[in-house]
Amino acid sequence: MTTAAVLAALSPNNDEARRWLSDELSKPRYGSSEPGLLERIWRSIEDWFDSVLSQISGASTPLPGFVAAIVAITLLALGLYLLRFVRRTPRAPRAETVSVFGERDVSADEFRRRAQAALARDDADAAVLDGMRAIARRGLERTLLPDAPSLTAHEVADELAAHFPDHLDRLRVAATTFDEVAYGGRRATTLRAQQVLELDAAISSTRPRSTVPASEMST
Repeated sequence: MTTAAVLAALSPNNDEARRWLSDELSKPRYGSSEPGLLERIWRSIEDWFDSVLSQISGASTPLPGFVAAIVAITLLALGLYLLRFVRRTPRAPRAETVSVFGERDVSADEFRRRAQAALARDDADAAVLDGMRAIARRGLERTLLPDAPSLTAHEVADELAAHFPDHLDRLRVAATTFDEVAYGGRRATTLRAQQVLELDAAISSTRPRSTVPASEMST
């Protein structure tokens, strides 16, 4: 095939040239990104390319077909080159595991004091986390929970509900609020934080049905 034939095959009209760029940039190897810097640059390149083609097509003396092809290919190569230097939007890191028992050397009373201090300074998130830890640590101190640091907030709630059935709903709400703050990125309300602390106080003053952890009662 001669050079002239190659150039003739690469002589798109304006719509075809624009589609070439759009199709190339949409291929999987260029990755996807959430709306951000990459998308804005892509749109800028597309708008610029569209503007250049419009000027070419509107010129009083249209460019030869092979020149238009070279322009299109050059713009495509430039766009791909710029993409190499665009830092893709990083994925949100996975939330680190937040133990419902907290630090092993902190007592339930200390967790409660921390929660009350957090609530006093209007930090409802910290109040919920430490308030739920006070409930979990207190259950551990009273041998109502198995010594298993891997227990989740909902597992703690279910274990304690076996000893305090009247507080089942409140325990589950507290566990859900803990997970929403610790893992869901949601903000706690002052009311929810107060409810967690009130639940801790209620459980602390209530005699459990049994001092054997629920998980051991079923074995």
